Formats: sequence, structure tokens, C-alpha cells
Amino acid sequence: MTATARLAEFVVKTTLRECPDGAITQVRRAALDTLGVMLAGAAEPAAASVRAVVRAEGSTPLCTVVGTSLRTAPTWAALANGTAGHAHDFDDTNFALMGHPSAPLLAAALAAGEAEMADGGAVVLAYLIGFEVSAALGLAFNPDHYTRGWHATSTIGTLGCAAAAAKLLGLDAGQTRHALGVAASLASGLKENFGSMAKPFHAGHAARNGVFAAMLAREGFTASDAALDGTQGYANAFSQAKLAGGTFDELGSRWQILASGIAVKPYPSCALTHSAIDALLALRSAHGLHPEQVADVEVGVNHVVPEVLRHNAPTTGLERKFSMQFCAAAALATGRVAIASFEDGATDAGTRALMGRVRMVVDPSLPDGLEQHAWSRVTVRLRDGRTLESPARGASGHPDQPLTDAQLRAKFLGCAAPVLGADEAEGVAEQLAHLEEVPDIRALTSRLATTRE
Repeated sequence: MTATARLAEFVVKTTLRECPDGAITQVRRAALDTLGVMLAGAAEPAAASVRAVVRAEGSTPLCTVVGTSLRTAPTWAALANGTAGHAHDFDDTNFALMGHPSAPLLAAALAAGEAEMADGGAVVLAYLIGFEVSAALGLAFNPDHYTRGWHATSTIGTLGCAAAAAKLLGLDAGQTRHALGVAASLASGLKENFGSMAKPFHAGHAARNGVFAAMLAREGFTASDAALDGTQGYANAFSQAKLAGGTFDELGSRWQILASGIAVKPYPSCALTHSAIDALLALRSAHGLHPEQVADVEVGVNHVVPEVLRHNAPTTGLERKFSMQFCAAAALATGRVAIASFEDGATDAGTRALMGRVRMVVDPSLPDGLEQHAWSRVTVRLRDGRTLESPARGASGHPDQPLTDAQLRAKFLGCAAPVLGADEAEGVAEQLAHLEEVPDIRALTSRLATTRE
């Protein structure tokens, strides 16, 4: 059996009854988090630029573009919503994928779900299937795939989104194999674009191409059954890893949404900055630090980090999200790292002064597991001669330090209430707490529309 056939078998045969209750709970949390950041992201320039193309090129108004009045065809809605969901870099991550699972998956599932008039249970199942396919491929290919320069949110996420869309479109095993094969050819996304609008576009790109691949397959479009593991297939092109016979044996038995889990972001910046932000906020609070007291800050990081946090002297808000110098300085100088921290021209004098005193160094003593690439250690040296240290650690929101339900709801309301209004945001949160019971997914998506064009 080819790798493509094995994945297709999992997609077609898996039912919601087989999914653990804990996995369904995680989908509800992921949907709450992702729809919040999607609503907030709809106002961002990257999302607006995509919508301008959607208005010009989109066609049948079947699907909701979240946070706007626009309705469009499924592939265009997936593109627009995926881009908005990743626009603030505030959406969740998964360490097996080494990327962002939920923004593309939920964008694809909502678009395909609306087009097919699916219920909430079908959308939950599609998300779960897409997540498991993405995580399984991430475990097979990473970290080599990621360190080569590929943005796994898009390159691997495209295949996960194709799996999710194939389930919602009711494809059979043969059609699903073709959908995955087409998706393998559509997969792309380069880390060199981190700090630009192209990065959030990657999430929309994955969602759009996943839905597109499934729609093509439904109409009889074909692809190679060996598109993933053939001699010139996806695995050999994207990684040194080989897809051995047992690569996907745990699909459907060991659920990665519970094993590797979901890391929810408390800060709208690259996940690789979060451990340092947490540490510096804690040191600032414990010692009452002010920027002028700080002589220098050293942040020790994993070897994968410098190629990601490449903007040592950022000039735009998007570049700041991939700058340890900015994120560390903002945490120490202002005591917060929020959406407003990354608005163009918003850097305060204290943060600007501190940025030049922040150094990021590779620390070979840090652990090197996939789930530990985001760990860091922090040393703050003060002008009075004292040295304050925070040892190697992960970050709040990681699977071993999850946000509480109350913290997650507060994040959602902080993102959604300015767009929907406080009462409607509360109502959507309540509906998402029972997502798998929604009789028609349009009962949810209709509440996510606004008057924004």
C-alpha cells in the first residue's frame, strides 16, 4: 500500500464515534481560539489585499469570509479566512507539524462545510482528520523539512487541508488518493518570507489548495498514487526522510491532537519568542525592573531559531513578530506583548533603547526534541552589577502549560468583541462549546459576518 493510499484509507474510514472525547474537546478549544484570531485578523492589510482579489475573481457566493460582509466560492473563502487567521501570527501551533495547524484547517473545513451544508459534527471530524494527517507527516519529515526552509504550515498543511476537505466532500478512497496527490503538487511555502505578508498568506494558500484539490478529485481529476512516496514524489523532494511501511501505523490509534497537542499563543508573535517573553515578564514583575536599569539581555535559543527570528533590526510590525530583540525589549520595557505592540510606528522609546542591548545566542545545552525547539533561557544583567536568570523553559500555552478555559475565552473575547460586539461574541463562544452539535454549520458562520467589506 502506498503512503497516499494509507492516508486515504484513514480519511475515508474514520468516523466521529471513533474519536476520543478529549480530541473533540481540543477541537472546540482550537475553533474558539482560531475564530477569535481570524476575526481580529480580518482588519489586517494582508487580509484586505487578499479580499480585493477575491472580490475581483471570486464567484458563487456560497461561503462566509469571516469578519466581513463578503460571500464567495469555497476556495476563495478558504484563502481569505486562512490568511486572516494567520495575519497576527496569534494562531495556535503544533510541534510535530512545526507549524500552525488550525488557521488553514478551520478555514478549509468551514468553506467546504458551508458549501456542502454540513453539520458541526462533520466539521469537527474533518478538522480532526486533517490535524492527524498533518501531524503524522510532520513527525515523518521534521525537523529536516523545516530546517531546509519549508514553511510546514503551508507545505504539509496543504495535505492536511486536502484530507479535511475530502472528508467533507464525501470522496471515496480513490478520489481521496487523487486529492492528496494533487495537493502534493500544490504544496509550497518558504520561510524566507517570514516577516512579510506572504507568511500569513501561506495559511490561506494551504486552505485554498486543500479544498481545490478535493474539488478537482470529485470531478474525476487524477494524480499519481505514489505522489507522496514515489522516487520523485513529495517525500524525496521535500525531505531526506523516507516513508517506510509503518510510518502511519498509529493513525487513528494514537491521536496526535492529544499526544503532541496544541500550543495556544498568549502573544501575537512567532512561537519561538514566547518562552523568553514569559521569562522576561516574570523577571520584570518580580524585581520591578525598568529599562534604564538593564545593561544587557542574553537569550539562549535552540539552533533552529536564528534562521526564523531573522529580523534583528525590524522596520515593520510584521518583522517585529520575528525579532527576538524587539519581543524581549517590549516585554521588559512595557510589561506586555499585544496586538498593539506590532502596529507600524508603535515602538516606544524604552523598547527602542533596549533592543540594542538584547543578544540572541545559540545554546547547545538546550534540549533538542521537536516539542522543545521553542525553549529558551534568559540572562539579564543590570547596571548595578546584579545578574538575573531564568533557566531553560517552555512557554505558557504549550501543551504542558495549557491556557485555562477562562484564559482561552478571554483571548477569544478580546479578539472577537471589537468585531462582533460583546454580546454576539459571548453567544459565538457558547455555540463553539457545543460545536459538534450544531445542526448546520451555517448557523455558526452566519454569526461571523459583519458590515466590513
